[in-house]
Amino acid sequence: MHQAIAEWAAARPRIRRIWAVGDTVALELQPVADSEETLAVWMANGERWRGELHAHIDPGIELAWFDPDGATAPLAEAKLLVYERGMR
Repeated sequence: MHQAIAEWAAARPRIRRIWAVGDTVALELQPVADSEETLAVWMANGERWRGELHAHIDPGIELAWFDPDGATAPLAEAKLLVYERGMR
């Protein structure tokens, strides 16, 4: 499952990192232009990305937006980095 998620994310430049937290896949996004705003990217793409990912992974897995700057709740301690842009 993690390989499928990483391959999917690599084809989407707006995705910076993906974390697996229990039954949730949390997307950390690239900011928009010069701002640190990522909510607009999530709002514009979240539903489509949810559908695309569920074609590759268990539809019971929740997809969530994660903002490391604090606009979302912090991720639980038991998290796994699945994908990071530029990571080899």
